[in-house]
Amino acid sequence: MNSVLFLGPSKYALEGFDYSILQKYEKVARINKYLEIENPGRCDLLFLNSNCVKFYLNKSVDKLLGKKIYVKRRAEKVALEKKSLDIEVEEMEDFWKLHMKYFQPHQPYCGTLAINFLRKRYKKVDVAGIDFYYNGFSSKEAYIDGYYDLQDKITEDPQHSIKKDIAFMKKIMQKENVNFIHKTKEIFMELVNE
Repeated sequence: MNSVLFLGPSKYALEGFDYSILQKYEKVARINKYLEIENPGRCDLLFLNSNCVKFYLNKSVDKLLGKKIYVKRRAEKVALEKKSLDIEVEEMEDFWKLHMKYFQPHQPYCGTLAINFLRKRYKKVDVAGIDFYYNGFSSKEAYIDGYYDLQDKITEDPQHSIKKDIAFMKKIMQKENVNFIHKTKEIFMELVNE
């Protein structure tokens, strides 16, 4: 496969983004509750964390139809398929477990896992709309409207470590097929050089 754009939900990192470039990619990948925003636009691949799998299991899986869905655990794949046989779901449990060894005692953010997964399947992976929590963890206003409906956090969830994710992303950036674009590149370079 040739090219994919991983497009995250950061309002800040997407300021001024030219959405017309989506047409030049073979696939566009999104994350978590992206389909819940108003007028979501193109989404071919959707990576769901465990909380978002539960969200769709308790709501309706209709929005997931017609997209390739990726989940971390086999049990999540089975649960979604029980809800609808028309959902195309792939689990990444073995891939996720390999990452858990690197991130212990934490686990990678879903976006980090997704980007590394995509880089192993596509010749070119461009990444935009990710801000690495540049403006902190406490504001749902940092996300595109409709994406985030959880209670604001004061600090980072203790199961994660953004510092480990950034260090891992630095390694990924050394690969020839991953490229941060637009404001994501600027934000990342600033965080790496701190």
